[in-house]
Amino acid sequence: MLLIDSNSPLSERLVGVLSELTDVQVDVHEPGDLDVDRIITRLHPDVILINIDESRGRGLEIIRQIHGQRGERAPIIMAIASSASIQYRASCHEAGATYFFDRVREQEWLLDSLESIREQLG
Repeated sequence: MLLIDSNSPLSERLVGVLSELTDVQVDVHEPGDLDVDRIITRLHPDVILINIDESRGRGLEIIRQIHGQRGERAPIIMAIASSASIQYRASCHEAGATYFFDRVREQEWLLDSLESIREQLG
C-alpha cells in the first residue's frame, strides 16, 4: 500500500492502524515532490491511499496520474478528505478514485474497506 500524505496526525494514525493488518506494507510519500510514475513502477502497490487535504492542491491531478497508469495491475485508488461534499466526492471518482472517504465520519468504513481489499488480494 502506498500512502500519499504529509506527516500529519492522520497519517501517523493511519500508518499505526494499517501496520496492524497482516500482510500489509505501508510506504508513505509526501505529495509535494511525488513522481507518481517512478513510485508506481518501483513499488507496484495494490492500493494507493491519498490524503487529498495534504496534497497541496494536487490531489485530483495525482489521482488522474495514478489512474492513467493502466498496466496489468492497476492500483486501487482511495481518496480521503475532510470535505465530504457530493461535488468533491464526484470529482474524485471522475478523476479515477475507486473509493472516497470523509476522514472525520468514515474512518471505520475506510478501515473496513482496506481489510476487505486485503482479504480479496490474498
